[in-house]
Amino acid sequence: MRLGPTALLTTAQGLTRILVRMDDDVVLKAALLPFWGPHLRAIPTLLEAMALWHQAPVRAVVSARDVASWSALGLADALDGGVTTAHYTVEMRAPVRERGQRIRGLGSFGDAQQLDLAGVR
Repeated sequence: MRLGPTALLTTAQGLTRILVRMDDDVVLKAALLPFWGPHLRAIPTLLEAMALWHQAPVRAVVSARDVASWSALGLADALDGGVTTAHYTVEMRAPVRERGQRIRGLGSFGDAQQLDLAGVR
């Protein structure tokens, strides 16, 4: 059985990075620049769209150090736990120590990759 996509999300200094994997392939890399007053449904709608595109629920893994940011965007509940909908499930994961690796192009996705290396599959 083919699993749905896994989205790894991190934030740092207002920059949101999204790395989406399907099986062993990276299908999306995005770096969302700092914003002023983001729409509260922007990230949940993106996750819903990915679930519809791939016709499978998305497993979203977010950095637990940014719980306040994710809560403001509707990805964390009042108890700092992840939310679950028909289209996606959000899991809070503690960040692991970054390695000295750099991805060229959109900047470093090391924090998202570290979530992946911590056992997200």
